[in-house]
Amino acid sequence: MQSNTPNRQARRTPALRGYYARRGTYNATATTEELLETIPLAGFRHHEAPKLWEILKRGQALTVERERTNPHDNQAVAVRWMDHHLGYLPRDRNGLAAQLLDQDQPLIARILEKRDHADRHHRLELGLYRARPQHRAN
Repeated sequence: MQSNTPNRQARRTPALRGYYARRGTYNATATTEELLETIPLAGFRHHEAPKLWEILKRGQALTVERERTNPHDNQAVAVRWMDHHLGYLPRDRNGLAAQLLDQDQPLIARILEKRDHADRHHRLELGLYRARPQHRAN
């Protein structure tokens, strides 16, 4: 027997707008961050990412830092989680991040996708974000 009264069970409250709410939707994140680009993590197997695999979670914030003295890439941008070096932004895609970091603009990366993929270039997909400017009311 069906009732015409609406279901009064508690519904889960949706998370903040953005990729937290729906997998694969990254552009409308919390109002404090602006997505600049999605980019894979390079150097996965050469750094600490494999040993931290079980700890790394989707949505987790990571630090991006310029390595101006890197002998292999003059635009190198390292990706870190706490004190652990996970890898780099790929050499062919790190120009924007390097330029913004050189201008002292605050950037972070977030883990958008974490895949148990045989190809190490497809293991971690990152979102590169910068802080949105704060608008002041007069």
